[in-house]
Amino acid sequence: MTTFDEYKSLSTIEKDLKLNYPKLTDFERLSLAIQIQRNQILSAGFVVNSSSPNGLEAIGIALGYSNNSFSGNINERLSEITAALEDIKVNN
Repeated sequence: MTTFDEYKSLSTIEKDLKLNYPKLTDFERLSLAIQIQRNQILSAGFVVNSSSPNGLEAIGIALGYSNNSFSGNINERLSEITAALEDIKVNN
């Protein structure tokens, strides 16, 4: 799993962009650097990798959902997961 220390800093990302894309403005480079770092953080937060279920899938599996039980309206499934998490919170 990626730790925060393994992320490139904004200044490092910005310098890489400046080297590879010299025609970008300072604003464009900084905006892209922020987006890249945000995506790295989200990727780590949702445990996105090819060898294991992502974070949301892992939560669903822990709550007893299977691939077949995720069919239907996403809002209904999210409501069910929220209710299950609230039940766990109340019971603990």
